Amino acid sequence: MILFAGDPHGRYDHLYPFLQKKDEEIALVILGDLQLTCSDELDKLSELCDIWYIHGNHDSKTPAAFDALWNSKWKTRNLHGKVVEIQGKRIAGLGGVFRGQIWMPPNKPLYFDPIHFCQYCPPEKLWRGGVPLRHRTSIFPQDIEILERQQADILVCHEAPKPHPTGFYAINNLANQMGVTQVFHGHHHENFDYHGLNRNEFEIINVGFRSLTDSTGNYLIKGIDDR
Repeated sequence: MILFAGDPHGRYDHLYPFLQKKDEEIALVILGDLQLTCSDELDKLSELCDIWYIHGNHDSKTPAAFDALWNSKWKTRNLHGKVVEIQGKRIAGLGGVFRGQIWMPPNKPLYFDPIHFCQYCPPEKLWRGGVPLRHRTSIFPQDIEILERQQADILVCHEAPKPHPTGFYAINNLANQMGVTQVFHGHHHENFDYHGLNRNEFEIINVGFRSLTDSTGNYLIKGIDDR
């Protein structure tokens, strides 16, 4: 069973009662904004399921949140920029968000990749010798280009495609190029209902704040934004 979890924002207690009830093997795909302070939570979750994730915009808000993913053993479970077969499904990942300082579709990108960005970035703004911390979760055109050369069954992303009111056609174009049949996304907390609005050839599921769905898009937990 493959499950998709919406933005946890540092809290995972809502997942445990459900995961503990299941007898079958579970692959859990977290759709960004893990917002960890260390990797202990993923260590505990891994006792109950096979963990995968993409990063969200909040995962580069602090050095601790960044290190909990990119400088831990869990960095290999980030689906961003690749296609991985999980329980017989080819799942592609696009983490992060569009930011105007890099690329805000449909506008033309200002920078193609991190190397290009660093060439024009003032040295004092670089972080650990590379892209500033904030932009470690920004989408570059290179990220799209790498994925569109591949094929997948499912695309997981943090940003939304259209027809979400604040979605991006760049996500739709990528999904079409990859030939996916489903797109699961986080970022938007309200569990946007695409029924009757989606004219794409693929299904779209918005897994909102601390929500959980199965691979058919059925909500097993509908989170409430109580922050």
